[in-house]
Amino acid sequence: MKRYAVLDIGGGTIKHAVMDEQAETLKSGITKTPVQGMNATFAILKDIVREYQKEYTLNGVAMSVPGAVEIVTGYIHFAGAVTDLMGRNVKEELNDLGLPIELDNDVNCVTLAEKWKGSAMDCDNFVCIAAGTGIGGGIFINGKLYRGRLGMAGEFGLMALRFDNKLETVMQRGSFSALGSTRALVEDASVRMDFAVTGEDIFRLADQGNSDALAALENFYDALAIGTANLIHVLAPEKILIGGGVSAQTVVVKEVRNRIARIRKPALDITEVESCSFKNEAGKVGALYHFLTMQGILS
Repeated sequence: MKRYAVLDIGGGTIKHAVMDEQAETLKSGITKTPVQGMNATFAILKDIVREYQKEYTLNGVAMSVPGAVEIVTGYIHFAGAVTDLMGRNVKEELNDLGLPIELDNDVNCVTLAEKWKGSAMDCDNFVCIAAGTGIGGGIFINGKLYRGRLGMAGEFGLMALRFDNKLETVMQRGSFSALGSTRALVEDASVRMDFAVTGEDIFRLADQGNSDALAALENFYDALAIGTANLIHVLAPEKILIGGGVSAQTVVVKEVRNRIARIRKPALDITEVESCSFKNEAGKVGALYHFLTMQGILS
């Protein structure tokens, strides 16, 4: 049985595991992502892999990373919150591990996981939206993942939902990420309540009838629905799958559908809107699938 180290790198944590070729997890763990700017990230990644090598014979390293990736070379043009990776060639940086390495954008990996073993197995044209610190996306067209130039396709979070004449700051104030991400929801609710809350707190307080939590959720649902409706009309996919931690709340997809119907009801005749099958494991499963296809193990 072949075994692979699989790493899903996020702004807060690095989720990692040893998995077999069917994405069965043999061992897993979570490591805090180091403070950026100190060039500690690559050392941490090497430590994780080498620790697994003490127990397992590994056949490669599969990675899910934030940002725009050249999948052949391993060069990262844009890395979101994990800035230690930006402008670096990950395959070269980790070359001394002596293992084959493949990496792709984190939401591309979520999308690949859904195509391989999730809600999009029978779809040739679909989109994944991941709502977290920002908004990320993955696009399948005619049965293939579409990456675009420099791997930048799917950066839905940069799409403007609101604008005024101050164009220089539209991205910071009116983008999909600025209005429809989990971070935006938490920041909005925290300002309204005048104390820090988590996403889980907001949904719990809303269930209890808290007006500030309900108002923040209304804004969040509206932004998520407008962004999703835009994508339906641009790409007309069979499905749009909503992921990220917030998708564990079943009410989210229901509220998004209801609002799309208010925006333009025929949009829901074009595209089914559902939640992703995979939750926290999606990045790792998709990273493994990407590795296996790049290495010619899966077609």
